[in-house]
Amino acid sequence: MTPRQAASRLSPALANEDWATARKCLLVLVRADPANASLRYNLGLVHRRLGANDLALAALSRALDLSPDHANARFEQASVLLELGRLGEAAEAFDAYTRQAPKDADGWLNLARLRLRLDQAEQALEAFVRHDTLTGGDLESRIGLAEAQLRLGQPEGAATLQELYRDHPALRPRLLKSMSQGPRGRIPLRAGALLTAPPAPV
Repeated sequence: MTPRQAASRLSPALANEDWATARKCLLVLVRADPANASLRYNLGLVHRRLGANDLALAALSRALDLSPDHANARFEQASVLLELGRLGEAAEAFDAYTRQAPKDADGWLNLARLRLRLDQAEQALEAFVRHDTLTGGDLESRIGLAEAQLRLGQPEGAATLQELYRDHPALRPRLLKSMSQGPRGRIPLRAGALLTAPPAPV
């Protein structure tokens, strides 16, 4: 396949979600223009669609080598690192992404969740605050803020989780898990304590 043929076949392949053909086309185009960050980025996306995360990471990292300000490539790189279980590297990548795209709520949410998983509660709290500011206080922000506060031993975290438990029955299994972890150095909250929350208004 020539580069001209690859270029003509690429768009239909992408439109039809024919990822195998799209990858063949992109590989031809990358060989013809190896310094093109956009081609590397798109190759990374297609590798992800095909479940080849190691290859996706290589392509996205190369795109960032060529174009360090490519925010979308940074986000995708962080996402692939997360999928590969490389949590520390993923957190650093999302941290870099939020510096590039500080108004992207999804970036802050991913960073906050990762910091919490890495037991970095103070940094998680900061990221959840940023997400909360951008979203106007959505449910994910409230839960995340409360989880981080709980781990830091701040009483408002437990109070918020109890309130959410009362008002959102569908979230109760998730909230129970959060509440049972408790802050460091303290006794985890008992499930029975949830029963002390005031009843929801009729």
